[in-house]
Amino acid sequence: MPETPPDDIFALNVFRILRDYFDITLYRTREKEVFFQANPVLHRRGWKRELNRRLAQIQARVKIARDGDRYFLTASPLPRTLGRPPLVNILLFILTFLTVLLMATFTQVGEEVFDNPALLTRGLPFTLVLLTILLVHEMGHFRAGHKRGVIMSYPYFIPAPTFLGTFGAVIRSRTPIRTKNDLIMVGAAGPLAGAVPAILAIAWGYSQSPIAPIPEGPILGFGHSLLTLLVQQIMFGPVPDGYGLHLSSIALAGQVGLLVTMLNLLPLGQLDGGHIMYGLFGRRQYKLAAIFMAGLFFLGWFYWKGWWLWLVIATLMRPFHPPVIDESTPLDRKHRIIGWAAIILFILTFAPLPIY
Repeated sequence: MPETPPDDIFALNVFRILRDYFDITLYRTREKEVFFQANPVLHRRGWKRELNRRLAQIQARVKIARDGDRYFLTASPLPRTLGRPPLVNILLFILTFLTVLLMATFTQVGEEVFDNPALLTRGLPFTLVLLTILLVHEMGHFRAGHKRGVIMSYPYFIPAPTFLGTFGAVIRSRTPIRTKNDLIMVGAAGPLAGAVPAILAIAWGYSQSPIAPIPEGPILGFGHSLLTLLVQQIMFGPVPDGYGLHLSSIALAGQVGLLVTMLNLLPLGQLDGGHIMYGLFGRRQYKLAAIFMAGLFFLGWFYWKGWWLWLVIATLMRPFHPPVIDESTPLDRKHRIIGWAAIILFILTFAPLPIY
């Protein structure tokens, strides 16, 4: 046993946690780090995950090294910021930019783009607008998390060989979220932020989109939500039967941005909507998720088979949201309003037939 516990508050808090997992024989401090030497004890299954979760609650992390029967532990505070984006995030963004640009241009000019790379400029408006929407969405999470003491990774953009050239972007929480207030703020910040450039792109893009006869034969299009119908009604009034908007590339990027917003707001698991619903309703989110999953099955049957894919994804992601660390802190009025604002956004952007 060490002669006395560490004096400084950070070291003392780490010491109190580590002694539940190690027989500590020696410690010393240096600047912001605390070093422990310890003997192993009988560890139960999952102890490392539990230890990391408890350390994250006090904004600490520990590196563990082992030499025979001895452990050497180095504890340090979690960084408040992550510094510059890692190389992998930058490379994924660049690669996603290229795949989206290529597919956006290919959609407009076909295989001619491979013979004349200068045509890639045709895909720039769609690419810049879509990636801006995705980036604003993810940075909404990033900023909200850091303001609440939740350390977030930088966004990971996902290039993909799809007609959009991407599967979107994801961001990871590196520390647990403490309260339902924090959960709602972090979950809602992305969709609410990303919806702004998406709506602006739709309004701007619709102004450049002519009303034209709907072409015969199969076409790829995006179904209307209440929001897009409202914008169309304000800008054009009733559209005659057999006619529709021939979307400009900017309007199309806005539509995709709203689709991403809507899908993220599905009230399931670790999606933004799952965070918001658990923040508002607690463990009742489990029942709401089960009802919504049944709804996805019927939506897939009657409208869009892609809902079945989302049903599978939701099942794999565990549709029921885990508890927050501090379940006792009540939800305040401000965060309740933010949560309901996100639900209203989901209702306005929901399209039973998002792609046809």
